[in-house]
Amino acid sequence: MKRNRFFRVLAAAVILSLLMIAIPMTPALAAATVVISSPTTASGPPGTVVTLNCSDFTASQTYAVYFGGTSITTGSTSSGDFAAVFTVPSRARGNYPVAVTTTADGSIPLVGGFNITPEIAASISTGHVGDTVTVSGIGFEASKTVTIFYDTASVGTDTTDTNGAFAGFTFTVPASTKGTHTISGRDTTVSSPTVNFIVSPEITVSPTSGAVGDTVTVSGTGFGGSKTITITFDAVTMTSTSTSSSGTFSATTFAVPEASRGTHTVKAQDSSANYDTATFTVSASITINPTSGPSGTNITITGDGFGASRPVTITYSGTAVTTNPPSVTTNSAGYFTATFAAPVGAAGNYAVAASDGTDTATATFVSTTDATISQTTTTTAPGYVGMSLTITGTGFTPSHAITVTYSLTATETDTLATMTSDASGNFTILFTIPASVAGAHTITVTDDIITKTFTFTMESNAPPTPELTLPLVDTKLKDKLFEWEAVEDVEPKSEPVTYDLQVSIDDTFSEDSLVVNQTGLITATYTLPDEEELESTDEEAPYYWRVRAVDAASNASGWSEASTFTVGFSFEFTGWVVWVTMVVVAIAFFFIGLWIGRRGGGGGEYW
Repeated sequence: MKRNRFFRVLAAAVILSLLMIAIPMTPALAAATVVISSPTTASGPPGTVVTLNCSDFTASQTYAVYFGGTSITTGSTSSGDFAAVFTVPSRARGNYPVAVTTTADGSIPLVGGFNITPEIAASISTGHVGDTVTVSGIGFEASKTVTIFYDTASVGTDTTDTNGAFAGFTFTVPASTKGTHTISGRDTTVSSPTVNFIVSPEITVSPTSGAVGDTVTVSGTGFGGSKTITITFDAVTMTSTSTSSSGTFSATTFAVPEASRGTHTVKAQDSSANYDTATFTVSASITINPTSGPSGTNITITGDGFGASRPVTITYSGTAVTTNPPSVTTNSAGYFTATFAAPVGAAGNYAVAASDGTDTATATFVSTTDATISQTTTTTAPGYVGMSLTITGTGFTPSHAITVTYSLTATETDTLATMTSDASGNFTILFTIPASVAGAHTITVTDDIITKTFTFTMESNAPPTPELTLPLVDTKLKDKLFEWEAVEDVEPKSEPVTYDLQVSIDDTFSEDSLVVNQTGLITATYTLPDEEELESTDEEAPYYWRVRAVDAASNASGWSEASTFTVGFSFEFTGWVVWVTMVVVAIAFFFIGLWIGRRGGGGGEYW
């Protein structure tokens, strides 16, 4: 037992001694290594170009570079030392192992791997407040919200994809001062490096064209914060204002100064010499004073924005007018002024134009050549025959005959009044409405050049129906006389009232049955003339008669209720007729008695 243990210890000692002798005599084999030469930080966003220095690899081998376990490039070793170059693929933020592998050497890792960091890019790097910027990002956390910052203020968020990228996020450059500003993105914990955006001053002019005297509004952004702004028009100071702390000013106005037509420069500059310019195009324009009036009104016309030192032609309704001065020419700034008298014409709008042969500007003059009537009439407030009216006219032809006519019918007119206008074309004329039918009539006032019409509405109220008085019902006509009660017209009164009388052989009063048909009787009585004497009749076939009233506007009342009468010899058993009859009868009885007595007495003896 002890012997066996001894031999085992002895064998181990011999083997150990031999190994200690052999190891120093064996040549040492060098180990392959991979180190990063660029970027030296071993970090960067996707797309970063990485250079690996590979040493002590086996020569003439095919190698592959693995990033995060995926082969991303391959190559060959001509010697044991070589450089492997690759581009960091699209991956989310994090640390990824990197290794170089050959068949002979196996997989040799890059100590520490490669750390992917976020990065953003902006579509533009310079611009103005209000511009749209598109931002994209890579190397952020996967499927996470990324907040975009302009300087330190958030301008919105976007969500990354599974590789930690986003694209197409847009924002509007907020109010900010002139100079460099930063844009960055941040996921839950890490921010990207910033990119710069340079803001330049910018002004907006509204409108961009117009006439001298027009109001122009200027606003601006991107100037120095809390600075004084001076606004000039062709280097002439117009107004001033101040910017806000973010370099913005707004709604600053000025009136376009006297200037010839064409393009002019509007400039806004702050007290730190930051400025921007815009153009304003001056166009020709005119003003007139007054803008309305009757014919003959003196009109002052002023023009701006025309060509410098150019002759100007002035027209009224397309016809050149005589001006004062006779020859009109613009000054060096395209300005002119002149006067002229508004020509005679009907009321209405007329174009006043000025032209220098290249530019034309217009204005509107409202001619108040007009006439008014003292009272208007309508169907609810009509006029009447004999109504007095006055027409007052202005701006008609001076010292010219004025005529007022009235339409009696569609084809017939009546001249109501005439007079002559004064030296200014003004007049006042009085007239009376003649007898005419109810309804609309046209009143016309004219000087043969200017005409004005009015509508006159004649009343349509009929007068009351007359009541018959003589002959009484079913009596004989005496002295050929008819009488009825006179009536007065109702308001508004169209006087005089006349009467129509009809006598008929029956109660139809048809045209064939009429024996008397009188119209326009001016009194409430009528005596039949000899030529209208009626034939005798009796109570079995009486005559019928009726009357109606008609006013001067031809408004007729209803016919009166028809009455009857007879014509012929009239015997009335009353008064002296009774006494005469009694005497005649008494005498007759006396003679009859005498005759009988003689016959009965036989021989002439009397009773």
